[in-house]
Amino acid sequence: MVALLFLSFLFPNLLADNLIKINVTDDITMKIPSEFRAMTDEEIASKYFTMRRPVALYTDQSVTIDLGINEATTQWSNSDLEIMMSFQKSNIYSLFDEITMLSEGIKEVNGRKAAFFEFISKTNPAENSISNKGAILKYIYIQYIIVGNSSWVFNFSSPVRFQGEWQASVEQMMNSIEIKGKK
Repeated sequence: MVALLFLSFLFPNLLADNLIKINVTDDITMKIPSEFRAMTDEEIASKYFTMRRPVALYTDQSVTIDLGINEATTQWSNSDLEIMMSFQKSNIYSLFDEITMLSEGIKEVNGRKAAFFEFISKTNPAENSISNKGAILKYIYIQYIIVGNSSWVFNFSSPVRFQGEWQASVEQMMNSIEIKGKK
């Protein structure tokens, strides 16, 4: 175990590129890093403040790098993807103090149209914060796929310092998503 941890520091992409195919649900498969595991209820509660539990949340062993999958009922259809994308972009910009957009667009993923945003987010500490450790910078990749009346959201996040280690793997993960069922 110590040797594996040491190797991950020397060759960070060695672990990041080791993707395995998993069943997220009965209808969704995708590749994720082999060292990822499902988050525990306690980890989810401590990191994410949400009333509705995500479909799936995976994390690395240090609980630093996360991959989340959510489903929401939507009135949008595939033909509305560009319009939905502009609304989602506006939402993203409202969530953070600063955004550096790296890439965005619509692409095809295994026969389905997907909208995606890849960016660096900056969240400044609250002015009256007891602990002022500075701004939090994250590398984030969000992808949306509409299937029937559902909008599927796939969200990867890591501290920005790991962006170089994960960027290629995130692209592979997001391009590996397969969703069965109605168009």
